[in-house]
Amino acid sequence: MTKQSFIKGAAILTLAGVSVRFVGAFFRIALAMFIGDEGMGLFQMAYPVYSTLLAVSTAGVPIAISKLVAENLARGNYRGAHRTFRVALSILAFSGLIISAVLYFGAEYFVRYVTHDPRAYLPLISISPAIFLVTVMSAYRGFFQGQQQMMPTALSQIAEQLGRVVIALLLVLFLLPRGLEYAAAGASFGAAAGALCGLLLLLVAWFRQKGQFMFQLRKQRTKDEESIRTIVYRIFALAVPITLGSL
Repeated sequence: MTKQSFIKGAAILTLAGVSVRFVGAFFRIALAMFIGDEGMGLFQMAYPVYSTLLAVSTAGVPIAISKLVAENLARGNYRGAHRTFRVALSILAFSGLIISAVLYFGAEYFVRYVTHDPRAYLPLISISPAIFLVTVMSAYRGFFQGQQQMMPTALSQIAEQLGRVVIALLLVLFLLPRGLEYAAAGASFGAAAGALCGLLLLLVAWFRQKGQFMFQLRKQRTKDEESIRTIVYRIFALAVPITLGSL
C-alpha cells in the first residue's frame, strides 16, 4: 500500500475538488441552456430534500472511518482497521438503503409538504438511488483516506462528476420532448449514475490492493481486542456531532 504525505494528499484532493467544480459549473450552464429557468427550478426542488436525507445517512461516518482506520494502522492493527471498515460499511449500506427507500416511497409526501409542486415527484424518485450509492461510496473513501491514500478518493470524485454530467445531459436530451418534469428527472438521475461510476472505481482500487492488505492482516500476530459493539460506539461518538453540524 502506497502512503502519501499530508501535503501531497491535500494537493491531490484540492486538484480533484477544483476539477469537479469546473465540470459542475459546465453542467449547470449546459443544463440551463437545455431546460431553461422553469426546468432548473424543478431540478433544484429535489436537491434540498436529497441533501438533507444524505446528511442524515452519511455525514460524519466517513471521517470516523478515516480516523479509526488510521489509529489502527498506526499500531500495526490491520485486523482492527479491516473490522472497522466492514462494520462502518454495513452501517452505511443499511442506513443508505433505508433513507433511499424513504425518499422513493415518500416522494408524494415531500411533494405535498416540502416542494409544493407535483412536478417535482419524478426528480425526487429519480435521485433516490443516489443516497444508497453515495453512502456506500463514502465508506470506501474513508477507508482509503485512513490509509493515507488520497488518489482513489480524488479519482472517484472526478469519475462521479463526469458520470453525472454525461448521463444527466444525455437523459435530458432524450426526455425533453416528453416535458420539463421528465427532463428534470433525467438530470436528477445523473447523481445516481455518477455515484455508481465513483463507486465502481473505488471497488476496482480496493480489489487491486486487497491482496496486499490481507497479507499484512494475516501476518499480524497481535489480536484485535475491540468488540463490534465498541467499534459501533466509537463510530457514532465521532459521527453524530459531525452529522448534527452538517444538518
